[in-house]
Amino acid sequence: MQILNEGGNVFKTPDGAEATQRINQADVEPTLKWLEKITGINHVDFMLGSTGIKPTSGDLDVAVDKEKVNKDALVGKLKAWKDKNAPKDDDRAWIAKSGISVHFKTPINGDAKNGFVQTDLMFGDPKFMQFALRGAADSEFKGQHRMIMIASIAKAQGYKWSPTNGLVDRITNEPVTKDPSEVAKTLLGDGASADDMRSVETINAKIKTDPNYENLVKDAKDYFEKDGLKLP
Repeated sequence: MQILNEGGNVFKTPDGAEATQRINQADVEPTLKWLEKITGINHVDFMLGSTGIKPTSGDLDVAVDKEKVNKDALVGKLKAWKDKNAPKDDDRAWIAKSGISVHFKTPINGDAKNGFVQTDLMFGDPKFMQFALRGAADSEFKGQHRMIMIASIAKAQGYKWSPTNGLVDRITNEPVTKDPSEVAKTLLGDGASADDMRSVETINAKIKTDPNYENLVKDAKDYFEKDGLKLP
């Protein structure tokens, strides 16, 4: 399962220190709008995880439509900006690729004097990714914790959870569904809706009375404990 790493730790200074920092909520949209001028892509409407909904974010996670945008072409646009504005720097100090993502060391509000934030441009189906990788402002948990919770429940029922492919049969690896409503009904019960999967808390409340509850949340509880978190 692709985990949404909301840390922002790809870029380092020559002495090994973090080259990027957390970004305040008020700076998220202006920074993404500045980036849109370079990429030519709408980023503000495709934020993922806790980006823009928490007081601060460790990085900026945004979805990019893999059917409409070529990854190498996007890297080329970022490199063109870097070559113009920091020609002596190695490309790797500004741009990196891993898995489904292109990472960019982004000046906050477009001004290096404000410091830099890591932007993760994640390729896939934006509409589904916004459901699969969503965070909630009123949740104690991050978007990645919600993914772990869903994956734990899926595993206990013979499925795998993927933020790019949806529910997948654990044995055959065949896709089952990417429809949010169907995912909710399959994992949480026939009366469940996509809104019940809004956060760790709403998911937990929906399955709390399930006789198989402890098995459903076993992996999630183990993971959360490592982060010092407990299910309600």
